[in-house]
Amino acid sequence: MIEAGIATFLMAFASAFIPAVPVEPYLIGAATVTGQSALLLGVTAGAGQTTGKALMLLGLRGTLRSTRLRRWLERHTARFAPEPKPAVETVAVAPSGTAPSGVAPSGTASRGTGLGAAAPAAVPPRATVRTILRRSVAAVVAVTRRWNNRLITLLNRPFVAVPVVLLSAAVGLPPLLLVVFCISSTRMSVGMFAVTCFVGRTIRFAAVSVLPELAHLLG
Repeated sequence: MIEAGIATFLMAFASAFIPAVPVEPYLIGAATVTGQSALLLGVTAGAGQTTGKALMLLGLRGTLRSTRLRRWLERHTARFAPEPKPAVETVAVAPSGTAPSGVAPSGTASRGTGLGAAAPAAVPPRATVRTILRRSVAAVVAVTRRWNNRLITLLNRPFVAVPVVLLSAAVGLPPLLLVVFCISSTRMSVGMFAVTCFVGRTIRFAAVSVLPELAHLLG
């Protein structure tokens, strides 16, 4: 029983860093094979994944305070900044019967041009693959930064951060990994995050672990 608990803890701890390795299928299999209590499995898995997420939060906060990383982000943000739009030259049209300054009268004007002739349209620069890629990356970065700033502003308020973390840990929406990244830029303490995350993950994993027993009762 102790070995199964350690294995559950380690599996949940690893899944905190590797989203491609979900712990839910393991819990269903463990509950089916070992017959352990769903609450015990939920608490063990919740503790393992909360430990991993708390360590991730500490690592992100330490990384964000790095001066070297800030310089790197500023350099690459400026690299993908949107290019300024080229200025379009305008040609003033003189009133009827008068010639604009710098333009010969109609009698001496070159063939095909006149006072009422439209100015030639500015030819836009030719779009290259590099330009399209740069604009696409800049648009994605801008949208991501805007939503990230909004979420960070909300999570800076404790009465909003706690329900969001609890909902994310229990339901998975918004994704807990995204919430951890946003929490790293807020004032929420690691202790408050760990307690809230542990409660939500325990509820989620206990509910998953009880599925084999429910299926046996209903079958």
